[in-house]
Amino acid sequence: MGLMSREYITYGGISIINAIPAWLGGSLAIDLKVKTRISEGSCEANDFIKFILNYLGSKFGFKREICVEVNSEVPQGSGLKSNSAVAVGVIYNLLRFLGKDAGPVEAAKLAAEVTKIHGSSITGAFDDASAAILGGAVLTDNKSLRIIRQLNPGSLTVVITGYMEKKRLQVIDRLRVLSGIYQVLFDMALGGDLWRAATINGILVAESLGYHNALESIGVALRLGAVASGVSGNGPSVYAVFKPGEEGPFIDYIRSTWGYYLVTSLVGIRYSIS
Repeated sequence: MGLMSREYITYGGISIINAIPAWLGGSLAIDLKVKTRISEGSCEANDFIKFILNYLGSKFGFKREICVEVNSEVPQGSGLKSNSAVAVGVIYNLLRFLGKDAGPVEAAKLAAEVTKIHGSSITGAFDDASAAILGGAVLTDNKSLRIIRQLNPGSLTVVITGYMEKKRLQVIDRLRVLSGIYQVLFDMALGGDLWRAATINGILVAESLGYHNALESIGVALRLGAVASGVSGNGPSVYAVFKPGEEGPFIDYIRSTWGYYLVTSLVGIRYSIS
């Protein structure tokens, strides 16, 4: 093939709709990059990367030694879609490196399969993997691995905090009982009211899983003009979306409370789907 190495970038994300209650999910790509580099030979890899390589090796029948290096700006275990971004980046990059004719949506489906089998995602997080590679916003059916709608949310600033807190998954069943409400939220997002749906989702996750400090911060963000705010994924990260230049007062609030934060932006659509 003549390829010594190949690099590829995917992105972290924030939630529009949590997929656990109704298997219907939504995610937005944010400009926290996950860079994967694939090369011939062997190198150290964590258990998640080894699992992906073993899964792909058994599925596609390759036995070559492959080195996977990952450089991620996304805090791990934070609800900012780190595992999905890593999985879909490694899968797409590796399949292209091996000369396979794999598209980004196929890579997202494989990422959903592998993260669900691995146990790092409850639903497989097809929405998160799709946003990570396609860019923009996606609304998906995570059970049938189908992208229902792709949206370009525009140029907005995202402020994130809470990602150093402890994850609270012991009461995850509180989300599962909200399937009816989440069907309504998904329809709201499909109808174009993306930010309202995302905010209600983020408040429900915070309340259901017990992120009480997050609830206060969401309220402050909305009072300070945020377009949307909520807990992302299953927490602990809290995000707030602002029109560029309007995030300053919320950052001042975070400095005096949480004491740490990230500022980034939404990522536009990279690959359009029909």
